[in-house]
Amino acid sequence: MNLRFNIIIGILFILVGGLIGSDYIINYIRELHTQASSAPQIVLPAISDKAQQQPTREIALPTNVAIPSLDISVSVDPGYYDAATQTWTLSDTKAFFATISTPPNSSGGNTYIYGHNRGDIFNPVNNAELGTSAVVTTSDKKSFTYTLSSIHDVSPEDSSWLVHYKGKPILTLQTCTGFWDQYRRLFIFDFVSET
Repeated sequence: MNLRFNIIIGILFILVGGLIGSDYIINYIRELHTQASSAPQIVLPAISDKAQQQPTREIALPTNVAIPSLDISVSVDPGYYDAATQTWTLSDTKAFFATISTPPNSSGGNTYIYGHNRGDIFNPVNNAELGTSAVVTTSDKKSFTYTLSSIHDVSPEDSSWLVHYKGKPILTLQTCTGFWDQYRRLFIFDFVSET
């Protein structure tokens, strides 16, 4: 009887210890992941060199994206795909305009801007609700206003939304999501106005 009691108490201690320690373990694993990705790379779909478009004339590119209701204002630089390393331009302090996408305009195409899921970049966008407004400012000082129409999570290999879009002008903001940032979260905004 005493042996069975001791075994049951031992199992309970192990279970309680596991429950108490699980938060510590999860936070420890997340911290290791964060440290391992202190110079993280967002893996976007591979794009052929032929699809990589370098502007041949002066085109007004995005320089800032803001979501006033969420107190977001992020600098935007041109982002390029490096076929040799299969990575895109990336920074811990700003977002990037995928140069293979369409610059902001009022006629058509997908203006695609990507950045880290960090508090000072695109993490706050996760709090956006449908109808939230975003404003993209370009190098020629024009402003393009959009409203959030949909949110989608996709695998990193899904490039259909980036290279095959034809239609009305939209803005796509992309960041990572998932426990290990293994998915890409796309925030699709419809064009409203240009000033």
